[in-house]
Amino acid sequence: MYKILFSTIISYLLVSAVPAIASELTTKIIDEARKECNSFEDGILELEDGAVSNIDITGDGKLNEIIDSGKLSCSSARSLFCGTGGCTVHLVTDLSSTEFLAKGWKIVIWYEQPIVLLAVHGSECGGNNLRRCYQALVWSEDKFRAFGDS
Repeated sequence: MYKILFSTIISYLLVSAVPAIASELTTKIIDEARKECNSFEDGILELEDGAVSNIDITGDGKLNEIIDSGKLSCSSARSLFCGTGGCTVHLVTDLSSTEFLAKGWKIVIWYEQPIVLLAVHGSECGGNNLRRCYQALVWSEDKFRAFGDS
């Protein structure tokens, strides 16, 4: 009995804890998600594998963080952090956190520059949700920029 209880507690701590190396901003974002989940019928937030990724997204050689809300799960509201347009993806740098709505993301290195690719809602490309559409973002002049940004 105690072995099962101990195992359950350890599993909960491993699944729901913010990574030890997470920045203060990432910890704040996860804490806000935890509060939001808890406010809906006392839900418990779980962080699945890949909820927080450490990767250089600015090209300065330092690790940044990506929070994929699609990997956050609330026990009382399974779709709390996602909708038909995708899930919130937070790109966390030393300076700020920038949010995007995406169905998925990937980092591509091109000419030694990280490019954040986001699979976005088809309406971003003049269609509906069935249309495939992607946005490419690069870090430039202290913010993420995409084609057409000034």
